[in-house]
Amino acid sequence: MEFSLGGILRTTSRSESENAFFRHFTNRKLALIEFWVRFETTLEEQRQKELQEDNSTLHTLPILQTCWGIEAHAREVYTHNIFVAFQREVVAARDHRHVKTIEQVGDIRTTSIADLSGRIRVVCYNTNTKVAQCTCRMFESLGILCSHIIVVLKNDGCNEIPSQYVLHRWTKMAARHLSYDANGNELEGSSTSLSPTMKKLYSETCSQFSSALHEAKHCEDKMKYFHKVITDALAHLRHTGPFDEQSKVQEFESFIGTTFPSIIKIHPPDVANTKGSGKRLKRVQRRPLAKGKR
Repeated sequence: MEFSLGGILRTTSRSESENAFFRHFTNRKLALIEFWVRFETTLEEQRQKELQEDNSTLHTLPILQTCWGIEAHAREVYTHNIFVAFQREVVAARDHRHVKTIEQVGDIRTTSIADLSGRIRVVCYNTNTKVAQCTCRMFESLGILCSHIIVVLKNDGCNEIPSQYVLHRWTKMAARHLSYDANGNELEGSSTSLSPTMKKLYSETCSQFSSALHEAKHCEDKMKYFHKVITDALAHLRHTGPFDEQSKVQEFESFIGTTFPSIIKIHPPDVANTKGSGKRLKRVQRRPLAKGKR
């Protein structure tokens, strides 16, 4: 059985990427508490950048380069970065791919497609199930349709990407769903200071809010209703009184398992200025030996 490896990084690539990101915030001389604080700050910054990119993806649209319906559909479902990669394949399918031969046996249509260098790729396409396989194996390795399959879909009259070729990880709503590990523990959360129950409620609320916003953005009446609901809910929350929030000191104490002492008895040593004190020892020069003793 063949498994799709699209979007999967090698272990070495993942490790190098993490090191390149965290080395700007941490170093090997940090104490455990300072390392933990900087690690949390780093994750918060990473989440903030992800939110900014999600906002840009949900509320802006890239410019189309063709009049093909399959490109417009990709713009609606894919994130900006994935759409740019898919758009390159669409442009290549329009300008640099030429159909050489077409053979059909039953529901299976075999198409030979050449590029400008004369290299031939063969696409086997099932006209009934809309399943296509190309000898370049781009979809199996990257999770994005290649230009050869796009040519076949265009000739078959498809104006949308078949659902089996739209991987959820590349869609705009991929980050709007909760993720769990093998033990059923929720993987998302904005801060370790939240309790597990609050983490789950926080993630579910963010997911539902983003889904509702995405659903209402195409209709003015829906957006007005959603805006009114959010405004009323925010006003109600502000009038319910103050809420308890865990401070950074309490967060540190919870992490190390003890409270900070009120009286500090151990202090760092005074810095002694020893520059220029004492006498410099001169190096003893050897006397030249007599020629006879050499």
